[in-house]
Amino acid sequence: MSSPSNVFDNWHYKHHFVFVKDEGKNICVQCNLCKPKINHLSLSKMSTSNLLKHLRRKHADRFDQINSKRPKKGESSKVNSLVLNFILEEVQSVSFLEQPSFRKLVEGLSGRPLDMDRATLIAEVEKAFSIMKARLVGKLNTVQSVCTTADIWTANNRSYFWMTCHWIDESELVRKSAALACTRLRGIHTYDSISAMIHEIHSSYNIENKVGTIVRDNGSHLVKAFKDFPVDGYNEDNGDMGIFEDVGTILKGRCEEDVPSFLPSFQKCVCHLMSLIVTEDLLLAVSQSESSQVYYSTMAKCSVLWNKAHHSQLALDAIQDMGNMSSIVPSVFRWSLEYSVMQKIASLTESQLSDVCTQLEMSELQALELAFLKEYVEVFKPLAFTLDLLQEEQHSFFGLVIPTLLTLKTKLTNKKACSRFLPDVISAILDAVDTSFQQLFVCPEAKLATATTPQFRLWWLPEAERDDMVKLLVAEIAHLAIKQEFLEEFAPIDSMGCQPIESEEFFCYGPGSESLDDPMAEVKKYLEGSNKSLGCLNEFPRVRKLFLKYNTTLTSSTAVLRLLSHKGKLTLQSNCQTDEYFQRVVTLQYNLKNGL
Repeated sequence: MSSPSNVFDNWHYKHHFVFVKDEGKNICVQCNLCKPKINHLSLSKMSTSNLLKHLRRKHADRFDQINSKRPKKGESSKVNSLVLNFILEEVQSVSFLEQPSFRKLVEGLSGRPLDMDRATLIAEVEKAFSIMKARLVGKLNTVQSVCTTADIWTANNRSYFWMTCHWIDESELVRKSAALACTRLRGIHTYDSISAMIHEIHSSYNIENKVGTIVRDNGSHLVKAFKDFPVDGYNEDNGDMGIFEDVGTILKGRCEEDVPSFLPSFQKCVCHLMSLIVTEDLLLAVSQSESSQVYYSTMAKCSVLWNKAHHSQLALDAIQDMGNMSSIVPSVFRWSLEYSVMQKIASLTESQLSDVCTQLEMSELQALELAFLKEYVEVFKPLAFTLDLLQEEQHSFFGLVIPTLLTLKTKLTNKKACSRFLPDVISAILDAVDTSFQQLFVCPEAKLATATTPQFRLWWLPEAERDDMVKLLVAEIAHLAIKQEFLEEFAPIDSMGCQPIESEEFFCYGPGSESLDDPMAEVKKYLEGSNKSLGCLNEFPRVRKLFLKYNTTLTSSTAVLRLLSHKGKLTLQSNCQTDEYFQRVVTLQYNLKNGL
């Protein structure tokens, strides 16, 4: 009779005992060292402490001899550390450590028994999480402003609240990211519970006064449209991926008067708004245009092509050999991938496309359909590029949004003039962009974010509005100066009881000299510059502070989805691990990957 799964199965002293019987929560074993005397011992399935005490008391000499052959502490610690890193990086459950094949692999490579058990692993994970959180809190204490993203994920009858944090490194001016929480949600997801949880998470990292905005998507049913979410992790017939609930929708249930002051403002995900345009407005416009018939016939034949590739390895091999294409199967939830596939088909020569259709025994694209396909790919290339650009995280700043949208409108307008099949569709897309981003185009924060980005400065603004923008920049600099003076009110003073004064601040060089101590002079010199690199902001400290404040906001909320981008995170479905362990491991994996 074999033993059930329990901690005894993987105990490094197991070979000194023989399993006798299962007693429910306990098991009964026979000590080999006591033979020929029959000595049955009972122990809990969750602890081997009784057997360890027995070895120490009854077989002390033999126990000391066994321990002398065990690996030294330093050697054992190194093996345990490597195992822990593997568990964290691959987001594996506790039960993975207890698999005989895994333990044999580690023991075979290290040449010694693996002494890490379930309890040790859980304790090490908790210790690593505490160290990571302390390090993250220390880092965030030095940051001027942060942006967070939030989402709710439900799978296997469990709901989790996910939150990530993002800021701009002040020395390198690149974006940094960290996971703040993966917290179990119990009960009904109400406004009060979600807002309280947001505040609790912010407070636990001492950032409640630094969070400028929380970026969210505005409709959970389309989150899979984002490019960075793995395609092979989603299956329409499989509920393993769970569902996402929009945090913003839950929090919109209250009137403005009821919104607590500690709750930061919410910023709609720009990338998601653009995804809605290409998945809803674009398809609606195409279906109602004069070219709808040729569109549907073209898409039907393209669908036959990629469906054959999806269901037949021979067809996929033929396409790859003749067309030199590595992938041909799009996702119905991702327009950008569908566009990429159509782009690959359009890139084939007529002879290549004819050979592919003949090989797959399908109807060839007619001349009109091929012309439509090539125009579709060419016209909407800026749209695909915009989606990709807005999903980029590390170097994508909030000031990128307005120039990107304005450039997109300009390019689409230029293509409309020479379009044969899609002029009405282009007009509909332009109207959708204006409608969806109407508030953003006039948002002062978005304008300030763009104006403080050296790549753009004020070229995107009409001439008549530039003077007002300059005044707004100067006013914001003055506001930051007042805030800084307040923070330095109790700064150390010299022995004479006076605040120290720098010599350059004391002397006056006359009316002909302009100093950057004047906010207007700094703004003017910055706007007259031509250097587009972020490094030039080091010459303009006040403008640099405004850049850090207003460009911290993300353009996309997909960062929070990256917490679920590893298939190992779905091991929760086995229900073999506690909520605390799952939360710790997922958060650690994300932060270790980001160097925290």
